[in-house]
Amino acid sequence: MVSSNDVAKMAGVSQSTVSRVINHPESVSRIKRERVERVMKELNYIPNSIARSLINNKTNQISLISGTLNNPFFVESTRIIINAAYKKGYTVNVFFEENIQKDDLYKTVFSQKTEGIILSSMYYESDYLDEIEKLGVPYMMFNRKHISGGNYVEIDNYQAGYMGGKYLVSKGHNNIHFFSGELEKSTFLGRYNGVFQVMSDLNVKFEKSNVSITKQRPELIAEELVKVMSKRNRPSAIFAATDMIAFTLLDTLQKMGYKTPEDIAIIGIDNTETLKHSSFNLTSIGPEGDEHLSAIAIEQLMNMIETENYDEYQKTIPCKLYERRTV
Repeated sequence: MVSSNDVAKMAGVSQSTVSRVINHPESVSRIKRERVERVMKELNYIPNSIARSLINNKTNQISLISGTLNNPFFVESTRIIINAAYKKGYTVNVFFEENIQKDDLYKTVFSQKTEGIILSSMYYESDYLDEIEKLGVPYMMFNRKHISGGNYVEIDNYQAGYMGGKYLVSKGHNNIHFFSGELEKSTFLGRYNGVFQVMSDLNVKFEKSNVSITKQRPELIAEELVKVMSKRNRPSAIFAATDMIAFTLLDTLQKMGYKTPEDIAIIGIDNTETLKHSSFNLTSIGPEGDEHLSAIAIEQLMNMIETENYDEYQKTIPCKLYERRTV
């Protein structure tokens, strides 16, 4: 079996340097780090995280509670979190909110020994934040936050809603329909409030009838779209509260014989990689700098675990509109 001594010898560095490349790569110069990583790959060396966890009395495991896998945002999030944790020597136990009742989901997570919890499925007024904080382990929320605060990273959801509505009006659309998920989630609540405010500020007629709120299931979103498009005064533009909703709407509109943007404009929020693809070219709103929220969250969680500094962390990132071809 290849050891860290073998890696150190072949790379021409000390064993402690190999250890730092594994556990604290930022503390090693780029040239040395790349040399060590190249040798590790050549020798097929895998750090013995199990041995290290026994020595440190740690599991080297974290728990991820994610949103549904029919949403490309959460597919990307899961991949980013697992890869980032692996580089630090951690494995990730993943739980998806659509696979299990919420009570059972949180009970399962809370009953397991873990070094930290990262989650995106927290409801705005959920009772489970108190339970998480009682565990005494570091945690980070991303994409959503709790009404009482806690540790989170999010985009400015109110700004996203305001920005999207303003953009569509600037393109000549005065009959806009907003598709949203449940307002019990901070993402949808903030975006919903932003849309209503900008329409008021711009003196554009916008009422509850201009809004559809559904659970995040493609068949329910598609059914609602059919109803909206059957109206005599159908909208000229649709503002989807997430790229996942926009994806379902684009597919359904195509099946109904509508062309985008010729017949109807559409924008989303999240700026996911999937919807940037030339097949979709979705105009979307996302964080400035285009850094994924999950990347920021997992980096902060790893820092909390390694430094044992559990100070409250809250970050709201300004939005940017990424203009493509659906408007």
